[in-house]
Amino acid sequence: MADHSSNLTKALTKALKTPHVRPWLAVAAEVPASVLAHAVWGPNPIAAIGMTVASGALTCATWWASKGAKLDRRLHATGSAAAGATYLTAAAFTNPLGEAQLSLLAMGGAVAAGSWNVRKLMRKSDGQNAEQSSETGLLAKSLGKAKLALRKEPKVEPNKVTAPYKITAPGELTNEDIGRRAQHIATELGISPTALRIVSDPDNAAFGQFVIVPEDMLVDGAQWPGPSAFGGSITDPVVVGIYEDGDPEQFWFPADPNPKGDRNATHFLAAGMNGSGKSAGMTLAIVDALTRRDFIVWACDPSKGMQTFGPLLPYLDWVEMTQAGGEEMIDALSQVITARADELGRHGFKNWTPAAFEQLQMPYMAVWIEEAAKFFRNGTEMEGLVQEARSAGISVIISLQRPSSTSMPTDVREQLGGVLCFGVKGSTTADMALPDDVRDAGARPEAWENRKRGYNYLVAPGVDEERYAMKARTFTPPSDEEIGRVLAAAPKTPAGPTTTAAAGEAYANRTRYDGAPTPAAAAGAPTPEVSMNTEQKTTRDEQLLERQIERDVADVLGEDEGEGLAVAADPDQELAPVNSVWKFAEPPKAAGSKRSTEEAMAELMALLDERRAENAQFVGPRDFVPHCGAAGRIGRSRPWVSERLGELADAGIHLAETDESGVYRLLYPELASV
Repeated sequence: MADHSSNLTKALTKALKTPHVRPWLAVAAEVPASVLAHAVWGPNPIAAIGMTVASGALTCATWWASKGAKLDRRLHATGSAAAGATYLTAAAFTNPLGEAQLSLLAMGGAVAAGSWNVRKLMRKSDGQNAEQSSETGLLAKSLGKAKLALRKEPKVEPNKVTAPYKITAPGELTNEDIGRRAQHIATELGISPTALRIVSDPDNAAFGQFVIVPEDMLVDGAQWPGPSAFGGSITDPVVVGIYEDGDPEQFWFPADPNPKGDRNATHFLAAGMNGSGKSAGMTLAIVDALTRRDFIVWACDPSKGMQTFGPLLPYLDWVEMTQAGGEEMIDALSQVITARADELGRHGFKNWTPAAFEQLQMPYMAVWIEEAAKFFRNGTEMEGLVQEARSAGISVIISLQRPSSTSMPTDVREQLGGVLCFGVKGSTTADMALPDDVRDAGARPEAWENRKRGYNYLVAPGVDEERYAMKARTFTPPSDEEIGRVLAAAPKTPAGPTTTAAAGEAYANRTRYDGAPTPAAAAGAPTPEVSMNTEQKTTRDEQLLERQIERDVADVLGEDEGEGLAVAADPDQELAPVNSVWKFAEPPKAAGSKRSTEEAMAELMALLDERRAENAQFVGPRDFVPHCGAAGRIGRSRPWVSERLGELADAGIHLAETDESGVYRLLYPELASV
């Protein structure tokens, strides 16, 4: 019984403490208060006047105290205070226990207390609805039926809001879906599309967060602060600008020299429409890198060479400003890559490191190809270059306006691990330039096109992946005079014996802008920057083809046999016995004649049959180099042969593609029986 009484007492106490009971307790308190006031002040008229004035003051105080509340709540509170004070005054100076007074209190008090109970319930319901709207109904317009819930309170910082969310509709929504709706979300929130980023949780596919930066802090840009690591190593980061949160925009060319590091050396794609600041941004990167003690640059731009390279010319190791010169450089690189990789391997280096520079005098090297689409359209092959260069301590920078399949082979694009994407024309181009997950996270370079010069997104090994979709802006470019002063004081790094020897005659005869003479200039030969007529260009192309053929023949014969060809023969020495029979090609057509397309294709098919007779399994363009050119059996250029081989592989009758670029499996089609 005692336990029952105790439980009842606790229940009553708990009930009396609830907000819903408080208005009723206030009404009930009117009875003892009015009885007590009547007993003390009932006969005194002055007290009646004082209570009347006090009632009015209480009503005014209630109105004043509730000025921060909504109008309906303010009126409700003021009216309740006025009614309670008026009844107390009237009952105290009449008959507080009279039938009329108690009836009025019962009916009026019940209405007043009940109205507060209703208001309390409605406010709780509104609060729940608002909470549900802000959590489970977040962005319902832009996401349709899909629901999100806030995992915790948004973190509000100066000009930045981070709102962690969770997906509450499994199977109906993913983080990728949210990313694709980023522009609709931005519209619903009333912000710029580039002010919103979606950051996925790598450990839970149902989690993520919205990062909103309402004000664009990059509008005014930032002046170039000068070299980031003057005289240091290229393994230090290259700084080109600032992110929207003020942190430096930086990346790396070589791999992490720490054996435990996971950053790989990388090639870069620099994409952006005309006027987006692409060339200026890459110039900043090259200037910063050229102030390092172990770095050199080869560069070519067949369109705007002098405009692009201007103040950099005396400090670039090799510069070409014509299509033919660029092709010579790219051709020489195939030998440079092999020589550097072999030298590194002989000394136990898996990758280039600063120690390789110290021991082998082999600096890290960047090959900067501006307006690269011109080379690709003319059939210049770079697949092998980008596939093999990284391990030899070489990074290739491919710069063009639109990285479509018509402007750049997909095999080349797949090897470009870094991207510096400036403003582009349309979402299709943005999809080509940036990885899908970066686009899903909210990267929108098409939003500013070329209206915001220098704005970009950076994707590269070593860069925090959360920053991939964070917009940045390159520094305001310094003047040509300032660039010249900085680079004049920077270390002068030679290419080193391995690179110089492998690059050969083309490198030795390159145009120099640092005042040093070249063998070609001394002999009066035309330099790459001198306009060449058709005859000179043909001669130059033939020389390039001859060098390629000589290298291919040396590869087939072997290094020792190739060296033996250069030894003078003894006319009195007897001929060695014949160990094998050579099959000579058919005599070429008379000089000046050109094979038709049908004739050239017939010769190509005949050569394929000859390869089948030798039981060959694989073929590639290099197998047909000796037969290219005006004097060859095919009578066409190597790019023409490459294109025809690709068409045959697409047909799938004579050739089939392999995983290795430029290598095809030779098929043996059987004739149909009659």
